[in-house]
Amino acid sequence: SMASVIPSKVKWMKAAVAGFDPEHNQVILEGCQPIQYKALVVCPGLKLNWHGIEGLVETLGKNGVTSNYRYDLAPYTWELVQQLNGGKAIFTQPPMPIKCAGAPQKAMYLSADYWLKQGKLKNISIHFYNTGGVLFGVKEYVPALMQYVEKYGTELHFNHQLVKVDGPAKKAWFKVVNDENAALVETDFDMLHVVPPQQAPDFIRASSLTDEAGWVSVNPQTLQHTQ
Repeated sequence: SMASVIPSKVKWMKAAVAGFDPEHNQVILEGCQPIQYKALVVCPGLKLNWHGIEGLVETLGKNGVTSNYRYDLAPYTWELVQQLNGGKAIFTQPPMPIKCAGAPQKAMYLSADYWLKQGKLKNISIHFYNTGGVLFGVKEYVPALMQYVEKYGTELHFNHQLVKVDGPAKKAWFKVVNDENAALVETDFDMLHVVPPQQAPDFIRASSLTDEAGWVSVNPQTLQHTQ
């Protein structure tokens, strides 16, 4: 249980944070209950922004559109992988930061390996659309990952951000992020694994602790707040 891992001298406040009042060194809990602090460590995690992609919410979990970032859809992902005998499988990655930067590729490699072992891969075209400009942020891992990309014949599309999905029509649209004058790229699919864009929780984004992008503004070297 949670209680069993909390040190004995730590007071467990069983309430969600609603906001901050850094000018008065206070955290505001739900119900407008203020908690005073001398030092504050903020670890809120990320929020999955499913509505950040037009049409995604309406088609997620059907029409061949899935995401392992919703644990209840993992069985549907597996169902799609097993049922796909040919066609186009698309895997996407949104702008950073995201939870587990390797997860978008893990879903792709696991699917591709299954298709390879089942003798289906020769009939399936795999595409990885990444908003970023490189395969992985830690360059030392890229050569090893490229071995799998080449093994499964994966086509890489960098600087492409998924912005719209039409599930019934089996179409997806991508913004070319490094060319503001480029038209949206439209493509069809038979299977689409989506990783949603992610953002700080609402109580963080509405606070005075953030930078222009809505994240807690800290010095990246010390993690101390910039103010």
